[in-house]
Amino acid sequence: MQTLINGFGWTAAYQIAEVYAYRNEIDTAFEWLERAYAQRDPGVPLSATDVVLRSLHADPRWQPFLRRMGLA
Repeated sequence: MQTLINGFGWTAAYQIAEVYAYRNEIDTAFEWLERAYAQRDPGVPLSATDVVLRSLHADPRWQPFLRRMGLA
């Protein structure tokens, strides 16, 4: 994972968030989603329907994140 982050963290923040969500590392997934949002990652608008992020849906940070992007 660290190799992915070191090589692509500045361009693949959304995909890194997906990996952490898949691994059920919720806090780290949200950290990377926030980075993706700040970087205007083109994957971010897909968040609302991305099944890989399903593990984040029950977290209280999920709906505010979607609202901030205008997806909820």
